[in-house]
Amino acid sequence: MRSLFLSLIAVFIFPIVSAAQMAVEHQPVPSLDHFNLDQVDRTLDPCADFFQYSCSKWIKANPIPADLAGQSAFGKLAIWNIAAVHDTLEEAASAKDRSPIQQRVGDYYAACMDETTINMLGIKPLQPALDRIAKLKDKTELPELIAYLHQLVRPGDLVYTDNEYDGILFGLYQQPDFDDAGITVAAFDQSGMGMPGRDFYLKDDDKSKEVQDKYVKHIAKLLKLGGESAQMASADAQSVLVLETALAKSAMDIVARRDPKNQNNKMSLQQVQALVPSFNFERYLKAMQAPSSTRYLVLAPNFFRGLDQLIASEPVDHWKAYLRWQTLHFMAPFLSQSFVDETFDFFGGTLAGTPVIPPRWRRCSFSADYDLGEAVGQAYVANYFPAERKERVLKMVRAIEAALNRDIDAAAWMSDASKQAAHGKLAAQIDKIGYPDRWQDYSSLEIKRDDLVGNIFRASRFETNRRFSKIGKPTDRQAWVMTPPTVNAYEDASTNTINFPAGILQPPFFDASAPDAVNYGAIGAVIGHETIHGFDDQGRKFDAQGNLRDWWTPKDAANYDERDKCIQDEYTQDIPEAGVRQNGALSAGEDTADNGGIHIALSALENTLTSNGKTLESPSQDGLTELQTFFLAYSEVWCSALRPEAARTAVLTQGHSLDRYRVNNVLGNMPEFEHAFGCRAGQPMVHATQCRVW
Repeated sequence: MRSLFLSLIAVFIFPIVSAAQMAVEHQPVPSLDHFNLDQVDRTLDPCADFFQYSCSKWIKANPIPADLAGQSAFGKLAIWNIAAVHDTLEEAASAKDRSPIQQRVGDYYAACMDETTINMLGIKPLQPALDRIAKLKDKTELPELIAYLHQLVRPGDLVYTDNEYDGILFGLYQQPDFDDAGITVAAFDQSGMGMPGRDFYLKDDDKSKEVQDKYVKHIAKLLKLGGESAQMASADAQSVLVLETALAKSAMDIVARRDPKNQNNKMSLQQVQALVPSFNFERYLKAMQAPSSTRYLVLAPNFFRGLDQLIASEPVDHWKAYLRWQTLHFMAPFLSQSFVDETFDFFGGTLAGTPVIPPRWRRCSFSADYDLGEAVGQAYVANYFPAERKERVLKMVRAIEAALNRDIDAAAWMSDASKQAAHGKLAAQIDKIGYPDRWQDYSSLEIKRDDLVGNIFRASRFETNRRFSKIGKPTDRQAWVMTPPTVNAYEDASTNTINFPAGILQPPFFDASAPDAVNYGAIGAVIGHETIHGFDDQGRKFDAQGNLRDWWTPKDAANYDERDKCIQDEYTQDIPEAGVRQNGALSAGEDTADNGGIHIALSALENTLTSNGKTLESPSQDGLTELQTFFLAYSEVWCSALRPEAARTAVLTQGHSLDRYRVNNVLGNMPEFEHAFGCRAGQPMVHATQCRVW
């Protein structure tokens, strides 16, 4: 499951959701950006660096706020959206005659904003969990203890699983079966590492060693805040690092993990148990109240083999230290101020370079959206996403899908058999716009106005049970995994769907008052990106029904791989602003979607203009052609700046190129861009080898 803006997670989630909850002076909410030709720096050469040409003025006018790891056009929209969510939460918290939905979201928000009570309680809300960990006497008791903790700690977000499931020790969740996508099965996944990915443990360059040293100190400080002596905390922190490093060594590499075939390991419960003889899975599943599954997906078998060795070799005291740390790690943002400050210092500061913690109202609004997303989303949709906007976006989606159908027909490297299968897959795709047709029911979830940690625990159990309820049942292709206010989009190969939350369907991405060239360059390229994901190096391995099945002829598959290698080689490059080298094999899917997505968006624009008696060379505004306007609109939504720490973390942990390269590398591959701005061979924006799969 791939999202468009995973970089948004790197920039915002570290300091907001998984980090601190300290109140700072209320920050002004940014105004919505719109397409703006005044931000183009016409003193620069568009053929030398189009990102600078179109974004340098914007970057200068939009310095990175002290409480963020970066600033971007879509980041500003995310802040605007969460401010809109905040308004609905404030209203729900203070209203007298409230609906059941208003009561839940309002009381959740009020509990999160009650800093006085949270500081007064300190570690107390977490003490029952810590006491249960302290009672661990023998490693044979781990199954029930892990199950207990898995029900308390927020389930990982299933949209962002490039590295691992975000949880304690390992993950258990539901997903469509790879070979029979119509049925949902249980999946065991690698997890358990506190840092963002295995490379943070295994690299031994000076910067990595510096981060590892700071991580150990952070663990020790949090354990000390949790009640350990300084000496014990220091020793336990070292034990935790050893244990997590062992998990990292056993974990599947992020590039290998991109190939769904590597994750398609079906096993019976007996076979799962054979992987980890030291851990009783039958008792774990019983304690989790998980339904039986006819088969289990084990996404990373070697991880579980390594886990078995670790359970057998590590003493019980080390496991107690690890579980204390992991519990504190996940829950520290919701405890008293000292926990909040320490967590932010590492995740917000060391990993993202953010000097100031974001305002509490923003973090509480994000948290409410995370735990009660579709309840929060109903008010957001009612206030900010009119029905006519949904219809206009759906019209664009259909135009872009028609463009991909034309592109498939024109692909000289594909046989008729593969083309027919590709057309069938595109025809079967479900296009989901804005919000679910059927809202999630939260009536069984109890939310209290004076119990933030309890609310999070209950929401965790609720979400865990909701996911488990899908196991063994037909896959629901209409379900959403992003909330309506989210500024992002995603494609899900197993359900053959593309999904665009209402949050991204605002300016600068979609502007009802803007001309077609602007909207196709902005949201059109996003739509194209997600559509192409169904045919990138991962998505192409799934058929029209979402099954992992090879529907390509051998020759066509070889032709595809040749084009894909061009993309990989191009994007394997040093990233000076991050101080690391990008792995083109990691980012290949996203880069393919960027390059193909803008191509079919441009084709759809050209077709739309033709139907209105215009061409791409027709005048648009301020002396520009429609074609030039399209490219400027595309670039402007990627205007951004990142702190070096956040850039490094993003390049190492996720498959998206940084925004500068999502502009320059993509446009440098397009003859249409070369023509639009009169560029010549040999200039930086004209690549000698122009890569594109679609």
